Amino acid sequence: MWSTRVMLFTRILVPMDLSEPAVEALRLAAAIAMRVGARLTILHVDTSPFPGDEHPEGVHRAVAAEVPSSVGVEVVFESGEPAACINRLAVDGEHDLVVMGTHGKTGLERVILGSVAETVVRTCAVPVLVTHDRRPNRADGGVPGS
Repeated sequence: MWSTRVMLFTRILVPMDLSEPAVEALRLAAAIAMRVGARLTILHVDTSPFPGDEHPEGVHRAVAAEVPSSVGVEVVFESGEPAACINRLAVDGEHDLVVMGTHGKTGLERVILGSVAETVVRTCAVPVLVTHDRRPNRADGGVPGS
């Protein structure tokens, strides 16, 4: 039986590593935010061994290019392990949804490098919506999972 309860998103967390899947997640989160009147929090986690070594200008450029000015946005920069930072901010920031991209790594590459998206999906206390690079001109022919 379907519930008539509607989930209302007021705060959406978008982890941003400037990859195309992350930009796609930003586009999707912006579309959701526009539709439901939610605010976005964009999180960039600096994983560099020298904190502050990564350049935040790219994050601000991506936000300016992809998020309409009518959507409220906060940009947060942190250092540390990405999944842990995402999970903590999702709860501490009282977010209703996490929208994030995945690179779609499989097999040995995923075992060696790990998957931030997979870890967040398994461990986050907040619902997580995962997307990927949906451009038709991807190297694998644009077919997800290939």
